[in-house]
Amino acid sequence: MKGWHTAMTEAGVTRVYAGIDVGGTKTMFCVTGGSGEILLLERRDTAAHEAPGPFMAWLFGELAQLLAGIQLEVSQLAGIGIGFPGVIGDTEGCLTQAPSLPWPAEDIRPLIRRYYAGRIYLDNDVNLALLGECWKGAAEGKEHVLMITVGTGIGSAMLLNGRLYKGADFAAGEAGYMIVDAAQDRYRLPASRAGFGPLEAVASGSGITARARAWFAEAELLGGTFSRILELAGGGVAKIDARHVLQAAEEGDRAALSLMDRPLEHLAAAIASAAVLLNPQLVVLGGGVAASGGYYMKEIRERAGKYLPFPVNIEPARLGNTAGAVGAAAAAAAILW
Repeated sequence: MKGWHTAMTEAGVTRVYAGIDVGGTKTMFCVTGGSGEILLLERRDTAAHEAPGPFMAWLFGELAQLLAGIQLEVSQLAGIGIGFPGVIGDTEGCLTQAPSLPWPAEDIRPLIRRYYAGRIYLDNDVNLALLGECWKGAAEGKEHVLMITVGTGIGSAMLLNGRLYKGADFAAGEAGYMIVDAAQDRYRLPASRAGFGPLEAVASGSGITARARAWFAEAELLGGTFSRILELAGGGVAKIDARHVLQAAEEGDRAALSLMDRPLEHLAAAIASAAVLLNPQLVVLGGGVAASGGYYMKEIRERAGKYLPFPVNIEPARLGNTAGAVGAAAAAAAILW
């Protein structure tokens, strides 16, 4: 099989592809030429539907409207890639582990075929974000890449020998469930295996938010404390979220630096563990938390370095929230992943 670099080169500039990154609140649409020129890049509020049928009607209605603006129709596309915030494979088409899209366990490909008869590629959103970074971002030209996204939760994707590694059930890359402190009984999964995993419970944006709110709520009971975090949050503990903690840490606030110590240490340990297992050329950090500023990247590099027996290049993602849609278009064009 051809690697993705070769496939993209052979795709040519006369064909047009669409990439769609479906998120819980926002959906990004990207249309590219075969050689990678961006023809359209638009974001829309995701229309929530509890069944895939009405959702696909909305999704392809939006796509058709956007394409009309550049004098194209859906039928003229040479391929469509769609990324979802859950586990899905393009060989079986069933979306699972997607709390924001709680659909019945059914093959969604026949539903897509109502609107498009050409080539389709379905995948996890982080896998496609990695492909976007490999095509047009921080990992361009690399064949061995680990991507970790730190936002509301934590996810990851792996490019090994130039190919996405998906695992036996398309579920590879669930980095949020990595164990970095097995002694903590509260990290063990409940029988339902639902909810955040051990790593993201501590190191994700949600974990940082919960930790900060609990810390300030306790401080209030003891008479309160001053912190830049509270200023940024408008003075209310319930309004604090991870971005306030990260900005305050960037400014050197002592409370923020203390609150970030454990999340940073856990993530650094997880990155180091994955790196010694996979030996990637590059680790790409994406997501809203990872994009918070130079302080975060500096700390992760230094802390991960303490655990590593060899140097590992850790870089921030370049494409931001467009990576998944760009990667979806690349996947539609390359076919082979």
